[in-house]
Amino acid sequence: MSSSLKNIWNILTPLDKRKLSVVSILVIFVTIIESIGVVSIMPFLAVLANPESAQQNFLLKKIYVLLGVNTSNQFIVYLGCISLVIVVFSAFLKVIAQYSLNRFSNLQRHYFSSRLLDIYLKQNYSFFIQRNSADLTKIILNDVDQVVWGVLKPLLTVLSYGFIVIAMILILIFYDPLMALTIASVIIAFYMLMFLVVKTFMKRISQEYSKANQERYQSCQEVFGGIKDVMINHAHDYYYERFDRNSRIHARHLAAQESLGQIPLHVMETIGYGCLILLAIFLVLQNHSVGTILPVIGLYGVAAYRMLPAAQNIYRAITTYKFSEHILNGVSHEFELDSNEVKQTIRQEMIKFNYRIELEDVSFAYPNSPEKKILEHINLTIDKNNSLGITGKSGSGKSTLMDIMLGLLQPTSGLLKIDGEVINHSNVQSWQSLVSYVPQFIYLADMTVAENIAFGIAKDQIDFQLVQNAAKLAQIDEFITQNLKDGYNTMIGERGILLSGGQRQRLGIARALYKQPQVIFMDEATSALDTKTEKAVNEAIKSLSGKMTMVIIAHRESAVADCNKLLRL
Repeated sequence: MSSSLKNIWNILTPLDKRKLSVVSILVIFVTIIESIGVVSIMPFLAVLANPESAQQNFLLKKIYVLLGVNTSNQFIVYLGCISLVIVVFSAFLKVIAQYSLNRFSNLQRHYFSSRLLDIYLKQNYSFFIQRNSADLTKIILNDVDQVVWGVLKPLLTVLSYGFIVIAMILILIFYDPLMALTIASVIIAFYMLMFLVVKTFMKRISQEYSKANQERYQSCQEVFGGIKDVMINHAHDYYYERFDRNSRIHARHLAAQESLGQIPLHVMETIGYGCLILLAIFLVLQNHSVGTILPVIGLYGVAAYRMLPAAQNIYRAITTYKFSEHILNGVSHEFELDSNEVKQTIRQEMIKFNYRIELEDVSFAYPNSPEKKILEHINLTIDKNNSLGITGKSGSGKSTLMDIMLGLLQPTSGLLKIDGEVINHSNVQSWQSLVSYVPQFIYLADMTVAENIAFGIAKDQIDFQLVQNAAKLAQIDEFITQNLKDGYNTMIGERGILLSGGQRQRLGIARALYKQPQVIFMDEATSALDTKTEKAVNEAIKSLSGKMTMVIIAHRESAVADCNKLLRL
């Protein structure tokens, strides 16, 4: 558990740690008040059982005088009221403390998820090439919840209820050390035995649970992301069975975890009740009077009432923690991605593009296959407002070369320079602010046409005149205004499902032009267009020649015939 505490502590921000300290102090204060409430029941029951004890017991007599009462009945009423006020005040504080614990833990769910998304978005492009998007989604939306529900909340539960158990044991030790230690030993031994029995089983099913959960996310993402292929290839049975199998494992193991956490409750209730009966019999056999027995039974009864549920909650918290421990290890590893290398991107140096783009002896291989070179010793110069056409067979490295020029990938060796300045982590974002990119497959969000063209800009900040100008240049303004019911405010559906491939491609070109870039990169940008539209778009692109720098990838050399330079890979 020490490693988990360290992991949790490491991923908390300084502000979160201060909040946790405040919550912990509140829990300790509640425990003190609750202990006073438990102790206050004893004098009340003592005087109730034997009114004469108010004058015989030194402490009770002091309280009697301090309260200034006249009769035993009045004293009983005062003691009962005092005990009741303390218990009510304790309950009120417990509500506040519980709310504080719940608020803290649930807000951590929000903070952890938001911070992880921010960390992921700061990673290099190569990171996303090597990671499965379903896994990243699962970590943000599910694993973080599991860490909060299965690790952070249980640790807070152990903290809050642990203080109560310790306080109750100390009270009983103060009254009767032997009896208190015996009861504490029985409770602790029972729960430790139960935990040792289920620990190995819990670890095994937690790993299967996590794997099944990942498969659930991946199945859903794949089936909905490629629904057309699923339907055409009649693959729905495969995906249904895959999801159904893993969903069943997920549900079964979750039920097992919850059941294992609740098993000792009924046993301990029986043990606690039996102990009270045995205690009463023991005191009777020792010839104690009812006036002596009743306060003792009351003290032990109230202490058991507080202690047994607390012990049960601690046990359940520990089993839940054990079930989720390895998920915390995975999530804490994700937070380690927030390295110094990433943080350097926050302070960006400004880049100006006035003369040329240069590639000097650039080679590239992906980190997972360093021996397989995609590009080797590429030397290239593109003057400002000139155009470069790149052709070659599939797999020749065209898109990889473009990703390097975009600053998405870092060369394995060699340099990318803009006006002689090397592009690195400290200035890559500044360089990317000067360029636009039109991929072969356009990503469209389930938003309006205007929001998709002005991608990443809040709706109230969109320049609609610029949107329309970009759409006209991309040869799609006429379609938007005449064929779409709400024009530029038309919702186009998830991934632009309401548009044809050519229309999606032209929206992608309009998006690139809205940015008013100095350099535009096009990766098979006209591949989805019909001949007539392709010709019109190429004419529009050609009209930009001399006004901005262009890098165009195409399979057909005719598509790049008008470029100033040609590169064949």
